[in-house]
Amino acid sequence: MPKLDASSVPATEITVLEDAFLQLPDGALRTTLENLSLALREGQDTFVVCEKEDLTPAEAAKLLGVSRTHLYKILDSGALAHHVVGARDRRIAATDLFTYRARMLAMQKRHAEAAARTDDLDDLALDEFD
Repeated sequence: MPKLDASSVPATEITVLEDAFLQLPDGALRTTLENLSLALREGQDTFVVCEKEDLTPAEAAKLLGVSRTHLYKILDSGALAHHVVGARDRRIAATDLFTYRARMLAMQKRHAEAAARTDDLDDLALDEFD
């Protein structure tokens, strides 16, 4: 999983990238290159992950923003599919990782919406006492 260190990319190269994606029609490639240039401008390191790539637990943990120890707990719980390489090394398919991440983001969104509704109900209840 190659890492593109934002600090190693000169501003002139980011400008060239921006000029390039502006020449493309609207679509997935243009959006991807635009997101890449925005991330680099903001100083965010970027990872390039192919759909069929298998990731090490360290790489998967980094992409999820969790510790490797926490990732092992996720793997052991069965919430994220993985396979064993050799005697005990584990690998996670990139597609499985991104499916898991999408599920977690959707769950977080539902919980945030539920919390917001609860706050609204609390506000209504307090208004009744005024």
